[in-house]
Amino acid sequence: MFRNDIPAPTSPRSRIWVRNLPPCTRQELVMLCLPFGKILGSLIVDNEGFIQFARESEATSAIDALDQIVFKSKVLQVSNATFPPIEGGQVLVWYDEDGVYFEDEF
Repeated sequence: MFRNDIPAPTSPRSRIWVRNLPPCTRQELVMLCLPFGKILGSLIVDNEGFIQFARESEATSAIDALDQIVFKSKVLQVSNATFPPIEGGQVLVWYDEDGVYFEDEF
C-alpha cells in the first residue's frame, strides 16, 4: 500500500497529527483518513498517529472533518504536524514504519 520511492512532500503542512487515538492499527487509521486524499505514509506511536498526505489541501480537509470526532469511543484531536523552527536552516529527516522517506527543511 505504501511505497519507498515517493518524493518528499513539498509542504510539511500536508502531514496531520492525530492525538488521543484508541488502540488501533495503521490500516484502521489510514482507512479513516483515506476519503480525504492520497496517503503517502502513516505512523502510530502510543496514542498518537501521523498521516502524510500528498497535498496540503487534503490534510486540511482531513483536519476539518476529523478533529473532535469520536473514533472507537475516543474524541480525536487532529491538527497539522508542523515542527517548531530549527536554527540554521537544518533539515529534519524521518521515515515511517514502511520506510517511506520524509524530509522537511527549516
